[in-house]
Amino acid sequence: MPPNQEAENSKPPNTEMGIEPDLSHPRYAFATILTGGSNREADLKDPYFIATRLLTYQLLHSPQTRSSADIPFLVLVTKDISQDRRDLLSRDGAIVVPVESFSREWIHPKWERWNDVLAKLNLWKLTEYEKITFLDADSVIFEQLDGIFTHPATTIQKTRPSTPAVNMTGLLPDEYMIAGIHDTWVEVELPPVPGKEFYARDNYMNAGFFVYSPSEAIFNYYLTLLDQPELFDPTYPEQNLLNYAHRVDGRMPWQDIGAGWSEKGGRPQNYENGLKSLHQKWWSTSYDKALDERIASVMAEFKDYLGKLEGGNTEIVSL
Repeated sequence: MPPNQEAENSKPPNTEMGIEPDLSHPRYAFATILTGGSNREADLKDPYFIATRLLTYQLLHSPQTRSSADIPFLVLVTKDISQDRRDLLSRDGAIVVPVESFSREWIHPKWERWNDVLAKLNLWKLTEYEKITFLDADSVIFEQLDGIFTHPATTIQKTRPSTPAVNMTGLLPDEYMIAGIHDTWVEVELPPVPGKEFYARDNYMNAGFFVYSPSEAIFNYYLTLLDQPELFDPTYPEQNLLNYAHRVDGRMPWQDIGAGWSEKGGRPQNYENGLKSLHQKWWSTSYDKALDERIASVMAEFKDYLGKLEGGNTEIVSL
């Protein structure tokens, strides 16, 4: 529950002149989602659970990457997440948010572990917050992310008027905001099929890192899209739904925050130029020695923190 409380455009505003962005606003949050089975032993050593704890540490506690404005971290959990895991995340400082899952007969994810991925749509119901930055759990942070909340691309946008060319079924709000990064692999390897386009060529957003403004109206709009079979390719369910709803030739186009905030995989030159986070499983190689060493350094810091927190027991991150 919420508490009472490649490019120049990829850089946080105001920081180059040494001016810190104003992040005193109480309605910002970071968020991720955790889904999975209920076997206790497997639970606590599940790499995605450990990755979620790593994110919690990096966003709330790490001297190098934690928020300087006490921005909270929300972890959405589906019903199959055990109480043990929920309790550990709460103890770590995360705000655990139980959410419902969604499914449709025509939605068949590419991998079984994505069966509950549509639960990510619950993010838009968190209207207690003005802006939320979402990161997939399998992310590693290298630099503080606070400045993204004042990035120009995260400015609230006016919904475009309906025309025959950009008509969209369902009631839309007057304003919206969603900003993210390009998924260059999909843009190159899976370009839109003529006559079946659900996104504009070279404008496909990755749903593993984005900033958005919660909205019940947009949440309900997403549900209407789920009720229209074959409207979009269901291989990547929530990602393709978002790309349909926010295609750049539609009424609520997504905004590009640039490549400096996050990257799927990782190119050494981007890391060397100050890449702030990496969408990369910590337990798998990135096939780049420098990146792997940096991730290993992050994990060593995390294990040291856990060792102090848990009386020297670091077995939980020894897979």
